[in-house]
Amino acid sequence: MNRKLFIVVALSLFAFAGSSTAHPLGNFSINQYTRIDVGKSEIRLRQVFDMAEIPTFQESSLIDADKNGTFSDSELRSYIDKITPGYIQNLRLTVMGEPLTLAVTRNRIWTDEGAGNLPTLKMTWDIVGKFSAAGGVSVVHFENHNYADRVGWSEIVAGSEPGINVFNSSVYGSGLTDELKAYPQERLNSPLSEKRADFSFTATTVPDGAAPLKDRDGHVAGTVQKDKLAELIAVPEITPAIALIGLVFAFGLGMLHAMSPGHGKTVVGAYLVGSKGTIKHAAFLGMTVTVTHTLGVFALGLLTLFASNFILPETIMPFLSFFSGLIVLYIGLSMFKSRLFAALGTRGHHHHHGAEPHSHDDQHSHDHDGFTHTHDGKTHSHLPPDEISWKSLLALGVSGGLLPCPSALVLMLSAINLNRVGYGLILTTAFSFGLAATLTAVGLIFVYGGYLFKGSRLRESRILKALPVMSAFVIACLGAVICYQSLA
Repeated sequence: MNRKLFIVVALSLFAFAGSSTAHPLGNFSINQYTRIDVGKSEIRLRQVFDMAEIPTFQESSLIDADKNGTFSDSELRSYIDKITPGYIQNLRLTVMGEPLTLAVTRNRIWTDEGAGNLPTLKMTWDIVGKFSAAGGVSVVHFENHNYADRVGWSEIVAGSEPGINVFNSSVYGSGLTDELKAYPQERLNSPLSEKRADFSFTATTVPDGAAPLKDRDGHVAGTVQKDKLAELIAVPEITPAIALIGLVFAFGLGMLHAMSPGHGKTVVGAYLVGSKGTIKHAAFLGMTVTVTHTLGVFALGLLTLFASNFILPETIMPFLSFFSGLIVLYIGLSMFKSRLFAALGTRGHHHHHGAEPHSHDDQHSHDHDGFTHTHDGKTHSHLPPDEISWKSLLALGVSGGLLPCPSALVLMLSAINLNRVGYGLILTTAFSFGLAATLTAVGLIFVYGGYLFKGSRLRESRILKALPVMSAFVIACLGAVICYQSLA
């Protein structure tokens, strides 16, 4: 290769890196993915190869046979046919210590555009190795020695066909990159380096004490996590006792669902900090969430059934999330403005008490805390007024229940499919009530917490008096985050 040309290309790569899409793992990386699937008499390998800009350029002299600066389909096909034997030779696969003969059943090669308009090379191989089934437990060993000295991502995933159980595996049953299509952002600085795999398999029962194959999230590979809410509608027969139990479970699942992140608990708490909330306000907030969430599930369910050919439900969700965030952002900014002005005493130089306007030019005295003052024998405060309004509570409840829960949507669709719409409607409502109950409980905690500070010396603390302003700012920030996440 012409060393000067390589240097020029490398420098141009860095120059264009800011304006073009560079490879996530770096321009020098060579990345590989292997999936090992065990059958009764054969093992299938899926090899995926992702070569970044500079390694691809280094291979260009082997690919570009006519030296015209582009890679034609025939040149790419000739290249993969040329390198395949050496690539396969660097794969070691044994069963019970016996090496398997590997045969390629299919391969594919193509290029993507990388930084500086340079190509990146992609290749895949489907490979089969036959073995003699001996019964009982068999042990598999795999090694990939291709480009062992080059930097990059190296990922191995194990699996099996139905009836074969894999256990005691040094690798996982799930991947992170969807065959090198999307690299996890949090792992770019510490890429996977899985070069070998060892595991056992059997067509019978896994031996006692053996560790079953697990996915990277810790669950046993191949197990499907059932949707507990949707399972309530699929009972063989609906009796009064079963219906009652289903309602209780749906309510409980709604409460648990509300405890997961992103359901407005922080917003509710921050809203009620410093406001003169009552039990009635907290109950109204919970009811609003219930109604909004239930109607949202029904609406999205009908959209899925009758209009999915025109509008996909998953495309609606980000817009609902964005609108919910806008409501929270507006409430937060409005509260922040009013509470800040009240705390600073800058609502205006003239005040009105009843129908009598008056001026600060009258003789008056200020308390040392700076929030209350007396004049003409009357005392009033610059602390936040009673900011709880039914309008703002309604908006907050709508924002909390606007985004339908996917589990509740599955429940309604299952109910329609099983011709149990009435029961599905009741279960969905119970689930929404459970969701609202948690948010209401959060509101009540803050309401009663405010009562505890009445008459307390802490109530006179400047920090405590500034808390309403801070909580309003938190609400505005949460609304902005919701909007940002929906756009992302």
